[in-house]
Amino acid sequence: MLAEVSPRAVLAVFLLALPLFMTGIARADGVEVRDAREFFFTQTFGDLPEEMQVARDEGKLGMLLFFEADACPYCQHMITKVLSQQNVQDWYRERFINIAVDIHGDVELTDFDGITLPSKIFSDHRRVFLTPVMAFIDLAGNEIHRHYGMIKTAEEFLLLGEYIEGGHYLDTEYEVFANARGMQQQGSLITPAEESE
Repeated sequence: MLAEVSPRAVLAVFLLALPLFMTGIARADGVEVRDAREFFFTQTFGDLPEEMQVARDEGKLGMLLFFEADACPYCQHMITKVLSQQNVQDWYRERFINIAVDIHGDVELTDFDGITLPSKIFSDHRRVFLTPVMAFIDLAGNEIHRHYGMIKTAEEFLLLGEYIEGGHYLDTEYEVFANARGMQQQGSLITPAEESE
């Protein structure tokens, strides 16, 4: 005779098993998904010259500043769908120090000129008023490329990295580079909310 199981026990088992089930779904297509805050972004005290010295010491190409805002759905899309993928995390962390900058935040950042500012003023100082914006900084502390707007896929974000790594930004617009490699640019912007419709 089977013992009667309470609905609470069934619910508890279901809730415990759900993360394992979801992990299986996330890995079903072969893509490992991890927390972008932990595995993509560099944990920093906000001293950009010091972080750049780490980049030099480790043989990296430079730094990526990812300007974001909490209420930005495009930023959230990138963090949860693009920057969360292990292949993206591994590729970028090998080549760049990746720092998130909240354009409305109060976390202090020391810029390459030695001035320390809250991130919201640092963003204004760098003329970033909308998000997301990705600014690539070379080892000398100079911004070499700025990408405005959401990148929808891991493939395109890796292509942007290849654009920087290969020095293509010196003589080719990113859109030309992307189109030459088969990355078709959409005629109209699709918002993250429209993706599931």
